[in-house]
Amino acid sequence: MEKFSSFERVVGNIPEAEKEQILRDKGERFDDQVFEDLRGKEREKTPEEMQIISLANEATNKIRQKYDLENFDIQPDNIHVVTEEAWPREKGVAFYNSMLQGIATREQPAKVVFMKKVFHEMLHFKSYNALQITSGENPELDEYRVGLTVHTRDGKRMYFVNLNEAVTEEMTKRFATKLFDNPLFVQEAQQTQDVITKYPRSVTGSGEPLFDEDTFYAEVESKKSWGEAVGRLFGAQEKPKKITTEGFTYKTERKILNMLIDKILERNSDKFQDREEVFEVFAKGMMTGNILPVGRLIEKTFGNGTLRRIGDLDQNMKEQENFVNSL
Repeated sequence: MEKFSSFERVVGNIPEAEKEQILRDKGERFDDQVFEDLRGKEREKTPEEMQIISLANEATNKIRQKYDLENFDIQPDNIHVVTEEAWPREKGVAFYNSMLQGIATREQPAKVVFMKKVFHEMLHFKSYNALQITSGENPELDEYRVGLTVHTRDGKRMYFVNLNEAVTEEMTKRFATKLFDNPLFVQEAQQTQDVITKYPRSVTGSGEPLFDEDTFYAEVESKKSWGEAVGRLFGAQEKPKKITTEGFTYKTERKILNMLIDKILERNSDKFQDREEVFEVFAKGMMTGNILPVGRLIEKTFGNGTLRRIGDLDQNMKEQENFVNSL
């Protein structure tokens, strides 16, 4: 079938002509990004944001090419920048909606933060997407696959959401960081390094180190105060300041993924040279849609039913972490 949108195919017991029409309809949705709900909430993108979208498209297309997939450009119209005041707080800071064929992101004060958010959501957009007509008495059109995420045929459950987000964010960290040297981000990169150098002992509200290997942006806000505890860190002569940071996210999901990769490598050292080769099995499955190699690798390494158990624990990451740790 010809590709009209992010969706590659439609699964379900309907004629091929109807599946083709569904894909055409999603193609029309891809091309028509006028949403009444966004009226008065979405703002025009800045010239720098337009450049960033172009950079992210080019970089994510190179990832697709790596897996013998054709280029798939996400147009600026498919990326909606919502004002700070209008952004729905329950939605995090950005999301990809496959049914609407669009990305929405809260406006960001830093260009590099905007780039990272767009890059992550573009990977969801450009990974394997499929639709389904659900089974049961009242069949309806629904997602079937987005990357490694699988919806049950009745549409009532999803599996491997955590795994999908972990692989997506790990790929974002690997490839988006290569764009940090672009002139668009040089000033913010220097500012970040200056803040980290000046305040190396800064901590979070819970007392954890503020900066870690995932931190890629930091800014000192002079108008707001953290209070006396931060003042002691900065020194008695300096007025306490709040430091805003941005880092790569999905830390627990990525921890579980990396734990799984390490265990696979340890037990398959004759098949893989390093952990990056193991990661590639997951990344390729996410992008191409062929997740059978992922399943076979996990089942052969740890035993039948392991993959299903990991998926069953998606709603309880602590138990999921404990299970993977016990393998």
